[in-house]
Amino acid sequence: MTIVFLVVFFALKKGGRPERHVAIVLFGMLAAVIGQALIRGHWTQYDGIPWFRVAIDVVAFAIVLAIALRADRWWPLWVGSVLLLSVLAHLLRIVHAEIPPLVYAIMERWPFMIATVITGLGTYLHARRERIASPN
Repeated sequence: MTIVFLVVFFALKKGGRPERHVAIVLFGMLAAVIGQALIRGHWTQYDGIPWFRVAIDVVAFAIVLAIALRADRWWPLWVGSVLLLSVLAHLLRIVHAEIPPLVYAIMERWPFMIATVITGLGTYLHARRERIASPN
């Protein structure tokens, strides 16, 4: 969670519009999952289909895809691609593919962390580009 907070803060402070928007989506995903865990009293159980997480991942993927199609940067497409991996993991579970719960948990959670790292990298590259192009 610390990495997500640092990336979101960095993107809001130094990023352009795509950086800020994707960071807000990632923060919203994290806040929704934490809120659900606080309400339910436990984290997701992976022996069934976590429909709330499915909805979060599908909505986040759609929003990031819209951001990526409007942005003049390459990295939002990468973020959309890794978020698509988690959506596909849910789809495999929904069609009853034989996926062990641990593998499903990894397929569903790791894309979020990879998306966070890519957002941090994209924000860093944007901030560096802005600093280099600055007339000062």
